[in-house]
Amino acid sequence: MALMGGFARIGNNEITILVNDAEKSSDIDPEEARKTLEIAEANLRKAESKRQTIEANLVLRRARTRVEIINTVS
Repeated sequence: MALMGGFARIGNNEITILVNDAEKSSDIDPEEARKTLEIAEANLRKAESKRQTIEANLVLRRARTRVEIINTVS
């Protein structure tokens, strides 16, 4: 699973994980994920304002997570 944002709490022999979004690795198209990562990296380089930089970083983190999960599963 690719988990996007959130946190984990560990206690009493239990783990609770709350995330903003999750995606099964089997649902991720590797080619599309890699292209999205390239676009996200380019958009970050082109960002001019602080807001654009923040938004581009968020998209880039999601794209990296998706590529990392397909590389781990492959």
